[in-house]
Amino acid sequence: MSEDPDDSDQLLLTLLGLDGEMGDEEESAFVWAKIEALVERLNGIGKLRWGRAFEGVSIAGLRSVDEDGQVTQHVIVGPAIEHMLPEDYADMVERLGNPRPALPDGLDLINELRLAQLLRLADSLPEAARAVHLVALMLQGDEEIDWTAGFAALEIVEHHLSSRELKGQDLGWWTKRERENFRATANSPEILGHSARHGKPSGLLKARMTTKEASWFVRRVVARWLVFLEDQEPDSADLELIER
Repeated sequence: MSEDPDDSDQLLLTLLGLDGEMGDEEESAFVWAKIEALVERLNGIGKLRWGRAFEGVSIAGLRSVDEDGQVTQHVIVGPAIEHMLPEDYADMVERLGNPRPALPDGLDLINELRLAQLLRLADSLPEAARAVHLVALMLQGDEEIDWTAGFAALEIVEHHLSSRELKGQDLGWWTKRERENFRATANSPEILGHSARHGKPSGLLKARMTTKEASWFVRRVVARWLVFLEDQEPDSADLELIER
């Protein structure tokens, strides 16, 4: 995957042919499945890295070239359209003469994430791929988030840490109150209606975490986990997950 030399706003993905291992129809379905999976992964990573400022990429075109009997297929992934980032919003507020708003907790860490790093992790660890996809699902709405998808992303992190006999709270990734406020709000039908994880009454009279706070909480936790994975040497637990 590389930048299109004629348009730096587009990415060029090159897939080599399968040398007749499949029929034309089967090969076409296989290639498109690979393309769609990669686009989905790119969009998950983009949502994790830039949140709603990243509107996603889409397939803009396809070119096939015959050369020496081998088919090479090219997919051009369209440009991502960005809205205002937290830093830009803070700059605007300050320019208007108002106090500069505090930036979200974990923004520095999220800003350090790199595409190549995340793609490598997602390729080697299915749980990492699922987590970034769930972040994308969480942020599909314009304002509200999918609390169920966000909770599932958090549970992936917790399960993986538990397999290493670790806890996010002990690592300083979140506080007990933060985790409880997120859980209580996500589970409450009184607060979230049909979007709640649970149907039974929770007794909660007021949300303990706002949509914005929950969104940044999940993104921060997933980002810290991915950085943690990048810093670790693969152990037997990771190898078992990869093999599955």
